[in-house]
Amino acid sequence: MTTAAPLDGQECLQLIQSRLTLRSANALARAILDLIASGELPAQSQLPTVRDLAAGLGMSRSAVAQAWKTLSSRHVIETRRRGGTFVLGPPQPPRARRYDSMVRTSSTMPIDLGNLRTDDLPPPDLAPALDYALSNRDLHNTFADPITPELAAAVAPYWPFDTNHFLATHGIIDAIELALAAAVRPGDRVIIESPSQARVLDILESIGATAIPIEYRPDGPDLDQLRVAMINKPTAMIYQPNGNVPSGRAVDDAWIEAAAALLQDETFPVFELSQTALMRPIQRSLATRLPSRVVHMQAYNFFFGADLRVAVVGGASEYIDMMWSRLTYSSRWVSRLLQLALAFQLTDAKAIRHTEDFVAECKRRHSQFSQALTRCGFDLEPTTGPHIWLPVPDEHSVCTRLSRDGIVVHPGSFFQAGAAVQHHVHINGAALIRGIDEMAQTITEACQMPVKANDGPSLPARSGGLSRD
Repeated sequence: MTTAAPLDGQECLQLIQSRLTLRSANALARAILDLIASGELPAQSQLPTVRDLAAGLGMSRSAVAQAWKTLSSRHVIETRRRGGTFVLGPPQPPRARRYDSMVRTSSTMPIDLGNLRTDDLPPPDLAPALDYALSNRDLHNTFADPITPELAAAVAPYWPFDTNHFLATHGIIDAIELALAAAVRPGDRVIIESPSQARVLDILESIGATAIPIEYRPDGPDLDQLRVAMINKPTAMIYQPNGNVPSGRAVDDAWIEAAAALLQDETFPVFELSQTALMRPIQRSLATRLPSRVVHMQAYNFFFGADLRVAVVGGASEYIDMMWSRLTYSSRWVSRLLQLALAFQLTDAKAIRHTEDFVAECKRRHSQFSQALTRCGFDLEPTTGPHIWLPVPDEHSVCTRLSRDGIVVHPGSFFQAGAAVQHHVHINGAALIRGIDEMAQTITEACQMPVKANDGPSLPARSGGLSRD
């Protein structure tokens, strides 16, 4: 099978002109993507410059540049410094590159401080929960509802607003993927907090959407940056109001009021994620002010184990219905066994006591780890945990040095859509039950910071989140 010869800029322009029907950034990106996928634009073809293509198509340069950005994010074109823009080849199947890297690096290391897990804490006894589920009279009914009545009633006390519209999903990542698939198309812009969950960024990339990051400050996502981001006509907004992963930050009441006022005249949906809701007795949501546009999502598998991976979504009926339609189309609604088992864990007195003990131990470990790092000179914000968002001089060197000791932490760039001013690494503050002071010292040494034997640290060799007190 022979490979088609690459085209030059003029040949590419003529081909694109013959196929483009609408003069918009999304239409241009789609037309070129189709030409590359079909092989009509072979790999190594040199595309016209933005200026030449804009002139040849009668489009603005900014629209062409936006199409180029979309195609670059799909890894089908590449702009080389002083060399022009070239076709790389057909789009590859979507790949969760951040998540894949996290799994790959964690699976071979004896000490996992990067992922949210507590392997040494006793898991809940699921036998009573499964016995309860097996006794339900609706078990094995061919036709499913979005959520069982038992689970809807069980999550209601934990929900930050009143709603009758709930949906069970296979975890919170499944939930946000369903929501984005329903609301976002390739080339669309999505406002997202920074830092944010790494897997959410993977999903946005797989869709072909453009992330518009806004910084998550101590009281919530930056409202000035949000105001500017809305100029870009986003199709959705994603943020974590109650315990941002990975920073642990949360919004306050003043932020909810100010953000609601800023967003009240917009039409795009707001998707809220809460990964560790049971660790926070106070839950906040923009749905208390914008009920018709907010979808709130809560995960529970951190508390009840990876195999009880059920999340609950609640809020705006328009989007809940769209998500449910996608679930039923593929017949992948959540088993009643899992839903009922989760309902039991949230309502049974003994199960609740186990969860309370689990949360208390996670908070204790997080506090102890944070204090140990603070004594080593790191400047940390007080948070509920379990996450520690540790400022470091250079994330790559810190991760590399710790990996030599068999320790995994995740680089902050995995959690950010854009370039960061300050480097960080993510640490699960609840991972260790012993050796916490020694681990804090090991992390300090990975940051090239000499520590005195019985005192606080001396001046750091490099700046970056380490105090000079």
